[in-house]
Amino acid sequence: MNNFPDERRKHLRIYRNFIMSYHEKGKVIANYNVSQVNNVSKGGLSFSSTQALKEGTIVTIDLKTPFISDSIILDGVVLGSKEKVSEMIYEIRLQFKEVPPEVLTVLEKIENYSKSEEV
Repeated sequence: MNNFPDERRKHLRIYRNFIMSYHEKGKVIANYNVSQVNNVSKGGLSFSSTQALKEGTIVTIDLKTPFISDSIILDGVVLGSKEKVSEMIYEIRLQFKEVPPEVLTVLEKIENYSKSEEV
């Protein structure tokens, strides 16, 4: 993580392209939207989407990583949705609402693995 004075992030950002699926919390789900993670940290993640999501929308994500065989299920709030390709691809920024201890352990493994690759 950088130490710039204007940096607001509390957690190291990890650039990994994990597969995830998501849906708006509380909506009836016909099927999940499948996506790819752009980056992830202990505080949230950024992912690509074929649909824009409104700021403040609560989203449930199902994240798959090589560190555990099960999926990681988390809720988060959309902080922003930026159009990357006109009316086709959006970059969604999401902040996790609550991170259970067992999920935090997996996120720490991802962080530690990424740090070891930098050396």
